[in-house]
Amino acid sequence: MVSSSGHRPPVTEDVAEAMIKDIKSSEGKTPTSEVPLAFQTGTDRPHVDPVVINNTRKQMTLFGTFAVVVLLILVLVWWVA
Repeated sequence: MVSSSGHRPPVTEDVAEAMIKDIKSSEGKTPTSEVPLAFQTGTDRPHVDPVVINNTRKQMTLFGTFAVVVLLILVLVWWVA
C-alpha cells in the first residue's frame, strides 16, 4: 500500500523471504511473458524477401516515370492544340 505522500512502507524481512521463496519456486517453470515479437514462432506473417521488395520498388518507380511522361505528353498536346 502506498501512503498519501507517495512512499511505500519498507518491506519487512518476512515479506522479503516470502517473495524470494516464491520467485525461486517458480524459476524455470514458465517462459517469460515479454518475448520480442521477432522471436515468437507460429506467427501468421509470411517472410518477405528483400529482393522482392526491391524489385517491386523498381517496378513502381518505372511505372511512375512512365505515367508522368504520358501525362506531360498529353498536357503538351493539349497546350499546342
